[in-house]
Amino acid sequence: MNSNSDNFSANATEALVENISALVNSGATWVAVKTFREFHPVDQASAFTEISDDEKREILSLMELDEVAAFSKELDPIDAARLASLISKEVFAKVLDLLPPEDVADILHALPDNLSETILLELKDPVTIANLLVFPDDSAGGLMSPLSFVVNINSTVGVTLEGLRAVVEESEGPGVLFVVDFSGKPIGYLGIKRIVLSRTAEKISDLMRPIPASVNTYTDQEECALLMERYDLAELAVTNQHGQLVGAISSNDLSHIAAVEATEDMFRMAGIPPERTSTSVRQAFRSRAPWLTINLATTFVAAGVISIFESTIGKVAILAVFLPVVAGQGGIGGTQTLTLVVRSMALGELSGRRGKRVLMREATIGLLNGVFLGILVTIVAAVWQQNLLIGTLLGVAMFGNMIVAGIVGSGVPILLRRFKLDPAVSSAVLVTTVTDVLGFLLFLGLATAILDMID
Repeated sequence: MNSNSDNFSANATEALVENISALVNSGATWVAVKTFREFHPVDQASAFTEISDDEKREILSLMELDEVAAFSKELDPIDAARLASLISKEVFAKVLDLLPPEDVADILHALPDNLSETILLELKDPVTIANLLVFPDDSAGGLMSPLSFVVNINSTVGVTLEGLRAVVEESEGPGVLFVVDFSGKPIGYLGIKRIVLSRTAEKISDLMRPIPASVNTYTDQEECALLMERYDLAELAVTNQHGQLVGAISSNDLSHIAAVEATEDMFRMAGIPPERTSTSVRQAFRSRAPWLTINLATTFVAAGVISIFESTIGKVAILAVFLPVVAGQGGIGGTQTLTLVVRSMALGELSGRRGKRVLMREATIGLLNGVFLGILVTIVAAVWQQNLLIGTLLGVAMFGNMIVAGIVGSGVPILLRRFKLDPAVSSAVLVTTVTDVLGFLLFLGLATAILDMID
């Protein structure tokens, strides 16, 4: 179902891009804008990133500010920041004034500092945005929305409803009402429905529910996402260094956070900084080359191990044919385990004593895989080479390397985290290197030990 939906969206975007480009280039910009308006802001945002800068300027010149703001909200902050080069600073600031404060802060973060400061001064409420700019993009402070309304614990339903009406007249109003004590610290929350259905004389303290979790402004976005998912929160309270309520993160941000973290982990495990297909060739080269160089160095380590057994391979050349089999299976087995462990760490599922249990579990799985694959390759190699000894040698090496793969694949990320290093960054290279080296040592070492027995 999701696949069909994604395909439809991609096809719709592609059709819109082609249509807009053709209309603008033929001089029918008004028709292009009319066509553009017929699509949802999400599709507009996708199409807008695909058309040329000249076409973007033509479209923007004929659109209302609220229309531009609607699809700008769906853009990645980096893409939204590029609007500053397509329209005047004054118009850009007016568009930002129509966006939620947290989105504005993300966009300004993506601009050069001098331009960001200039745009900030053009905004209607620069103080609120400046307060958000203090925090990193991936922190709770960078994600939170300032609260337009909070409830005092000593308040009643009637007083709360009066204050809420005043807020709703000027904005959409909050989805969840947070309750604070006399010092401004969050102690509970209520849903709008509970307020509306209660008697005006009832005390808020009798209706509220305790807050299961809150975060401070510098809490990482990944931890925020985990807490919201764990406690099934519609909004997560954010506090300052004194524990006072300063904002909230909504559940709408949860999928965004999860997607960002998953993408970051995927890039890190591949050994490259986040980039897109639109990233310049030079920038992509500079970001990938260092990790490719490191990987190259590790392959020479494995090659060095093979060179130790050069005389053995010289006498029984067929051993070289099976080296990729040993290394390949070990590498894949280790990567499977590594992916599972890194994901569990990212989701907060792996902590404390569970690390030892994971090591034992993965070693057991490696043993079972080793037995299965060892028997399989023994039969295949023995039949292929008409030599049971070589088949058995390969099977034993495969058995041992799969156990190593399970232990290393789970042990390396756990060890890296213990030393305060990001397991997603360098685990893949280390796991592949260790499984290659130990696999070659085991296979060629055994072969050397029984060299006289091999025909």
